[in-house]
Amino acid sequence: MRSCIYFFSSLLICLLMIIKPAKAQNNALLQAADSLFAGNDWKGAREKYAGYLADTLAAKNAVAWNKLGYCNYNLGFYQDAITDFNKTLANKPKPPVRNMAMSRMSRVYAAINKIDESAEWLTKATMAGYNSLPDLDSLADYKNMRESQKYAGIRKQLYEILYPCSREPHNHDFDFWVGDWDTYPTGSKFLTGRSHVEVMAGGCAILENFISVQAYTGKSFNYYDPAKGKWEQDWVGSGGAGDRTRYYNGEYRDGAMHFTSETTDAKGNKTLGNFIFYNIDKNTVRQYLELSTDGGKTYQVSYDLTYIRRK
Repeated sequence: MRSCIYFFSSLLICLLMIIKPAKAQNNALLQAADSLFAGNDWKGAREKYAGYLADTLAAKNAVAWNKLGYCNYNLGFYQDAITDFNKTLANKPKPPVRNMAMSRMSRVYAAINKIDESAEWLTKATMAGYNSLPDLDSLADYKNMRESQKYAGIRKQLYEILYPCSREPHNHDFDFWVGDWDTYPTGSKFLTGRSHVEVMAGGCAILENFISVQAYTGKSFNYYDPAKGKWEQDWVGSGGAGDRTRYYNGEYRDGAMHFTSETTDAKGNKTLGNFIFYNIDKNTVRQYLELSTDGGKTYQVSYDLTYIRRK
């Protein structure tokens, strides 16, 4: 019995003596590969990563496969790169590595002019949280895709994945107001101010920046609430605490965006409002506000402005 224990103990010691140096040697290969990779020595790093990944345990290292794939990509060994990126994904990497491998797979297919495959992988990367638009718009690898008739559709699809508000048709109801404008009292040529209106937050809201010819300024934040099925606007002006109004029940109909409002002063008196943006044409918007202090029986015009697009 003692002889058996002694035999197995000796065998274990021998195995450990073999494994430890091998592991240390493999770790040294990985360190050397990473160093060469950091220096953009794709050929040298490729050789080291290949040696490292030949080990059975090391072959589970998704990061190393991803880096080997990037070396092969930069060296023009595209099929090898595709194999490496597939092995990266097969080892179930963490999201940053997974997304990177998918986007690099897309770049490989784009480089060899396989537009459909490239778009498929870029879509997967985008759905996984990768911001693909900067690459798509600028990288030389996507030159073939940008010149393809499919490009506009591909970019639109990716944009809508990244910015889901852009998919909601009602979020575009107020697009006619987006732009740079000069404002005039309707029917006159007296400039009262300028307004810059922009889409923000990936199409989830519209921001107005108004500057009068005097000292007055203000901003409005406009957005569509899908739960209510209505638009809302929050206005904050430079006129003090009372220069704040919320407009709600916004709806585009009959060629205009219609809002209503209700405010209460310090004495409890209510004021109702109808706030309307008329979409006259692509270069003209009329902004009209009327107020009622008798519960909606009668209304008085508060202001009536015409926006003329600056060219």
